[in-house]
Amino acid sequence: MADKVRDSHQFNQQKAKYIGLGDPETTRNEFITNIHRDTYASLAQHDDLLLYNSLVTNESTETLRLKMIKKMVQPIKAPIKESK
Repeated sequence: MADKVRDSHQFNQQKAKYIGLGDPETTRNEFITNIHRDTYASLAQHDDLLLYNSLVTNESTETLRLKMIKKMVQPIKAPIKESK
């Protein structure tokens, strides 16, 4: 019984720490949007990853950083409508 309580407590701590995980009411589109924004933020903030991506795309690092920040602000796409 103590294991279940400890696991539940640890899960709640992790959920509070990592907001992007969402909750049971989070839609699939919101979750995917959070993942994309986190990825762009990470790439824009880490200089080594930004340098690697700038070499691959043949752009300057500052131009690429601005593009990633703009992509981070924009929504990914319209929500997917599920047919029944």
